[in-house]
Amino acid sequence: MTQATDPLAAEARYRPVLENQSKSPTLKGIYEQVYGAEYPQDIDPFGFLTRSELRYIFGELELARGGRLVDLGCGRGGPGMWLAREAGVELVGIDVAPEGVAEARSRVAEFGLQHRARFTAASCTQTGEADDAFDAAVSIDALWMITDKVAAFREIARILRPGGNLVFSTWQPEYLDYGWFLDAAGLTEVNRLHVEGWRDRQTAVYEEILRQGDALVEELGDAGAAVLFAEATQTPALLPATERIVVTAVRTE
Repeated sequence: MTQATDPLAAEARYRPVLENQSKSPTLKGIYEQVYGAEYPQDIDPFGFLTRSELRYIFGELELARGGRLVDLGCGRGGPGMWLAREAGVELVGIDVAPEGVAEARSRVAEFGLQHRARFTAASCTQTGEADDAFDAAVSIDALWMITDKVAAFREIARILRPGGNLVFSTWQPEYLDYGWFLDAAGLTEVNRLHVEGWRDRQTAVYEEILRQGDALVEELGDAGAAVLFAEATQTPALLPATERIVVTAVRTE
């Protein structure tokens, strides 16, 4: 199936990266070099999350001990498990990539979340979770990939209890406003952080990915490296007309 006939193909294009990320000291080293103390190396994320953003997200979620958190587009699970561990809550991670889910399951003990974390391979538009099932929802650098954003935000609102918070990081180009999707889903935006310094960091990561291409091919395989090379080549031209934001919204219905 092609991306034109299967919207999930676009969402799942990072599957070969997630499968092999733990085998790539080069990729991790690139982020450590560029981000320095802001790189949350203890959770080994995939993406452009900083330590400051993670702490901000933790505060915005307003998690109460014993509650339930869902991580949408969880990937290998590190950020969501860090949040769940710090807050003392149960976690459900959902990702369309089975490779990411398998990696997340293998890391549960690392975060001390045995019997408190569950990971499922599913789309953010059809999670399979019950109505009003979660006290809070988080999504880190994932919702921009969802083709049907209207369906995704409606699904988030459905599984989030009334009064529960959604916090997500994403990139917002000039032609798109996430506020529209929130309103359509019955979610009210209450906070929006405009991240500073992100373009320089992201550009530097892309430059290093292309410079260290041979090592990445060896560690990630041809398919995984090709995904990163395509992003590093195509994305920089889009960054000047884009903002990196962290949005907090509450379910009001």
